[in-house]
Amino acid sequence: MDEELRAELLRRMNRDQVARRACDLDGMLEADGENLPWLKRVVTECGWPGKSMVGTDGAHAAWLLAQHADADPAFQRECLNLLTAAVEAGEATTRELAYLTDRVLLKEGQPQVYGTQVTREHGQVVPSGGVRDPDRLDERRAAMGLEPFAEYLRLFDDPRDFRPRLKCPGCGAWVPFDEPESSRPVTVTCPDCAHEATLRRSP
Repeated sequence: MDEELRAELLRRMNRDQVARRACDLDGMLEADGENLPWLKRVVTECGWPGKSMVGTDGAHAAWLLAQHADADPAFQRECLNLLTAAVEAGEATTRELAYLTDRVLLKEGQPQVYGTQVTREHGQVVPSGGVRDPDRLDERRAAMGLEPFAEYLRLFDDPRDFRPRLKCPGCGAWVPFDEPESSRPVTVTCPDCAHEATLRRSP
């Protein structure tokens, strides 16, 4: 295992997530701007960083950087092709592949396959850009280890849940949470990618 590469992937993922948790737009743009050319060099020199190369957490970090490489759609498509091969080789997860697939398709102006990217229209949460063959959506989601779409939507649009929601920096899902009381921190865990964020009430 390449421990040095793994450590750098985790460092860059952490910086990415710190900026997104803080809703720091400048920080996000700076992190993405630095991560994109770096990841391109890694892919050129080493191939896709899979589990056997950088561990499960390092491979997840590589996916996250690719997920946020929106500034270079051609490279993001290349990452999708590499990730597809990595999944076939047991080097990456199907859930990560589902999210990156939909992300790339949206950038290319095509309907999603798995409905992982959503938006709010006329008060309803719907798949961004539409989804192909909606009658078989849950079948495709199940094949990738995703919950049924109706269950997924409850994370975003349950009329019984008026709690605030946090956009997961790992996968983009909106996760409901209870606001912190006084200075006590609250840990929010994304049910889709298990990313954790710690929130504190502003002074």
